Amino acid sequence: MLEQLIHNGVVVPEPPPPVGLVLTVRGEPVKLSPKQEEMALAWAKKVGTPYAQDPVFVENFLADFSQALGLDDVLAEDEVDFGPAIRLVEAERAAKEQMNKEERKALAAERRAAREALRECYGYATVDGEKVELANYVVEPSGIFMGRGKHPLRGRWKEGASQRDITLNLSPDAPRPEGEWTEMVWQPDSLWVARWRDKLSGKLKYVWLSDSAPIKQEREAQKFDKVYELDEDLDAVRAQIEADLAEEDPRRWRIATACYLIDALCLRVGDEKDPDEADTVGATTLRPEHVTLHRDGTAEFRFLGKDSVLWHKRLNLPGTVRRNLEQLVRTARPSSNSTNGDKGHPSRDRPQLFPDTSSRDVNAYLAEILPGLTAKVFRTHHATIAVQETLAQSAVAADDPEYKKWKAANLANLEAAVLCNHTKKEPASWQRSRQRYEERQRKAEARVEKYLERVAQYRQALAELEVEAQEKEVEASPENLDKVRARYEKRFGVAQRRIDRSEAQLEKARHAVGKIKAQALIAAKKRTWNLGTSLKSYIDPRVYYEWGQEVDYDVLDRYYPKALRQKFAWVKDEAEGQSGDSNGDGEPA
Repeated sequence: MLEQLIHNGVVVPEPPPPVGLVLTVRGEPVKLSPKQEEMALAWAKKVGTPYAQDPVFVENFLADFSQALGLDDVLAEDEVDFGPAIRLVEAERAAKEQMNKEERKALAAERRAAREALRECYGYATVDGEKVELANYVVEPSGIFMGRGKHPLRGRWKEGASQRDITLNLSPDAPRPEGEWTEMVWQPDSLWVARWRDKLSGKLKYVWLSDSAPIKQEREAQKFDKVYELDEDLDAVRAQIEADLAEEDPRRWRIATACYLIDALCLRVGDEKDPDEADTVGATTLRPEHVTLHRDGTAEFRFLGKDSVLWHKRLNLPGTVRRNLEQLVRTARPSSNSTNGDKGHPSRDRPQLFPDTSSRDVNAYLAEILPGLTAKVFRTHHATIAVQETLAQSAVAADDPEYKKWKAANLANLEAAVLCNHTKKEPASWQRSRQRYEERQRKAEARVEKYLERVAQYRQALAELEVEAQEKEVEASPENLDKVRARYEKRFGVAQRRIDRSEAQLEKARHAVGKIKAQALIAAKKRTWNLGTSLKSYIDPRVYYEWGQEVDYDVLDRYYPKALRQKFAWVKDEAEGQSGDSNGDGEPA
């Protein structure tokens, strides 16, 4: 719990200055208001992109733009001429492209100075007497909502928050920042400094202390500690779930069935989404069409998970689980559970396998079995253990080249991503990337062949030189023998240095081939998998750190991106603290 929280509020960006834009709407010129201008220019920046070809995106934007214009009906795409806005955007782009190097540097320096000034004023808070960085301190400006996946709100206009929308969290001793803030409260058990309600989704948005804040570092470590609490009691937890699968109480065996699926499939609970989010599901929001029970005793699960990512897995089912699912499919009905996050969503009216089971019910049930256990801990546990086991099986040694260690780290991360179904769309540029890797590999292998031939030539030359030296020694008179030997010793030295140098070049070339092959392999494997999500949220970084210590590889510095190095700075601090608690013999001091 915090004792002190002092800060200067957050930055609310000013809207762009109006330029007097006039558009032709249904054949009539319309001088736009500042807000209408902002919307039109935002749309102009999307013209020529895939977004402007998405019918839902276009329809949503035109509906909001029509409303902003005060129209009773929605404009068709050909009823408004965005040409003036497009030309203005293109002119701004052209002006930037025509800037010379000095002008670009001056503009970048000016922007950097402005950012630093804002950061110094708003980018920090005083937490319990210590200066702590904020994760973000600039409120998102108005703009077109992009969404992820097939979000139904994509293309809608998202109005940015004003000061009058924002609540600040400040301790009683903090000076009150100037401005028309909606409210100033003190919540010492929370780590946010500002919050407001998103005007499009209705969801609360927050400005948090940065991941480097000591209190957040402590909580992050505690989150991963739960992995090992579960690991120690996993057999007992699973035994209780298995027992409850056969309970007479329908509510209890339903929740136990959902928990079995969460454990076995690494599923999210499923009801933690916004009311207007796409029709995505998890364990408790599964519907009959998402499950196919096969005659061989397996069940096939196919549905869209978070961010509209396809989840498709097949699972061997114990008899009790299969019977429960068969009954749930037969008795499926729409949910009446008002606690579920997607109440009011069209999918809520469809029959569900767990109609009155929410994340609250699931987590309360799990906490009965093991205090502190939640559905998310299962995903964190399974991802962490998968990485730990994959690293242990990698057979990487301390004297192996760094690329082998990097490859092992990636493959372990990939296991966690696959387990958690963190998929992504294959990049459009993948085929070009693959061809570049193949070309690089061919060139590297050609260098290996060149140095192999060179080493063979130099060794052959040395062998021939040795034969020549023996013949000369036989022919030499006793008084000239030492001179002959000295002359050939010098030539032997030159020949051996050529061999050594070529062998070093050969080793370097072989290393390059191995590195390129590793890069190509990882690029191919992760082109449809998002490794960042599991690395950030589900894998205990101490697993990577401890493995890195064993194989002489600084994983945190060499593999983790900068933002995650800051987030997990506590790992090294914790390790150094533990090493400082023992004496030279490894015994507690």
